[in-house]
Amino acid sequence: MNQPVNGHDSRMGLNHIWSRLVIEELVRRGVTTFCISPGSRSTPLVIAAAENTLACTVVHTDERGAAFCAMGYAKATGRPAALMCTSGTAVANYFPAVIEASQSAVPLLILSSDRPVELRDTRSPQTINQVNIFGDYLRWHFDLPAPDTALSPSFLLTTVDQAVYRAVSGPAGPVQINCQFREPLISNQEKRSWDNYLSVLDPWQKTGRPFTTYAKSQSIPSIEDVDRIRNIIGNSRNGLLIAGQLSAGADKEAIIRLASELGWPLLADINSGIRFACSASESACNVIAHYDLYLRMEKFRKKFSPDLILHMGGMPVSKPLNQYIEESHAEYIVVDNHPFRQDPMFRVTQRIETDPGRFALQLSERIQKTTSGLTGIFCQAEEISRTVIRDSVPASDDISEWAVSHIIFECVAEDSGMYLSNSLPVREADAFAACSDKRLAIGCNRGANGIDGTIASAIGFAAGLGRPSTLLAGDLAVLHDINSLSLIKKIEVPVTIVVLNNDGGGIFSFLPVAELTEYFEAYFATPHGLKFRNAAELFGLPYESPESLSSFKKVYQR
Repeated sequence: MNQPVNGHDSRMGLNHIWSRLVIEELVRRGVTTFCISPGSRSTPLVIAAAENTLACTVVHTDERGAAFCAMGYAKATGRPAALMCTSGTAVANYFPAVIEASQSAVPLLILSSDRPVELRDTRSPQTINQVNIFGDYLRWHFDLPAPDTALSPSFLLTTVDQAVYRAVSGPAGPVQINCQFREPLISNQEKRSWDNYLSVLDPWQKTGRPFTTYAKSQSIPSIEDVDRIRNIIGNSRNGLLIAGQLSAGADKEAIIRLASELGWPLLADINSGIRFACSASESACNVIAHYDLYLRMEKFRKKFSPDLILHMGGMPVSKPLNQYIEESHAEYIVVDNHPFRQDPMFRVTQRIETDPGRFALQLSERIQKTTSGLTGIFCQAEEISRTVIRDSVPASDDISEWAVSHIIFECVAEDSGMYLSNSLPVREADAFAACSDKRLAIGCNRGANGIDGTIASAIGFAAGLGRPSTLLAGDLAVLHDINSLSLIKKIEVPVTIVVLNNDGGGIFSFLPVAELTEYFEAYFATPHGLKFRNAAELFGLPYESPESLSSFKKVYQR
């Protein structure tokens, strides 16, 4: 094991003993990354994390950014990072990331520090009601009593084990252990040994394993369910396969192979990652990337309507694609690894809760070769779109959002990470990023579709991947999380941030409110007139501001 948790050091208080147990058990459960925001009440936990040689700590003064950093890490790895903060509003600053993690089914573990129960409702400083503060967005919550020898240390370890299990079990999501601490926080004046108190843990000390081992359950559809879907597919003439956002570790190749077995077009959302796992595959010829462009045409949508849609993963980014689904009269089957209602268009007729890649494998084994009347149409439209995009980029040297998006995906290094901020960047990437075999890992906060925590999420994502990464972000998203630029130097891989600075909320110009000219600029577009050179200088980061598309390409490649 990493470090004996014993009572030989008589300077240790019970706060310290409990905190060491918590951190050690988390490390044994595979939670080794701790995102910490400094504060007083969390001192016992922070010291214990600092002492544990297997714990990786990232310190960030902004709790909101720290929480998104932890969430980005979990998006990349599928494993939770642990958050630590002091009591009071520090905990409340985690809320946006908790919502995003909950909506995205991403594991997150919150160790919020709290004043003891007797100080609640007394106007004690930095004391608020932290019990279940995140409400229904949590998968599990536990209000941990202040350390007390009347409570067995095994109670503490089993609580930690339950928290981690609930964070990673389907549906994955955020959990909170609210840790009460009484003063003195870091030591007791009275010298004493804790050996008798900890003797119940002697077997645990020797094994190096978690106290409680949970067997992970999996949701696997029955053969009857698979055959029922197979029979529905057998009656289809214009079938369509859609891949939305997929979780870390999803078997993308299995979904590509299923599309080949079906003979259907596979419309691959940018966040599925399928576009960047397909060109080397012989079965990838019907993977479609640029559908957003031609599904904007009403005539196309109406003329080439599917009779069956098989949708794997989360909701697509593309508004035209969602409109296409809504307008169709097709049987609509959704496969995803959570039980939540995923049906904003109220069109779902069959819902299967399982891992999309696993289901694709099951179905491929039992499906007979089929065809779709839509495949040739989508492949032809895709080829035309690729040609138009390829010819349009060198035609003008003016910088535009769509051209920058195209160039980034064209030039990004093999096996990199790519994080996309919401509003325009993810939409531009979804429309203009072509298929390739670069094996890119894609991340985006599509649970609640907000712009908060974008920089921190991207940096956590890069740290989790352990690979160089690019963040493509809008200017408002960067301004919203500018404190988190300080995190770049705290991880071991490089991150390049490309800011599409269109001086405000460019996405609003596509909405009907843009017609209200007397209000639009001041209340929606919100032009700020800011550049980011001084922000880069403040955090010691190199900065470039290319004036043309060709100069941007050179700078980005360098």
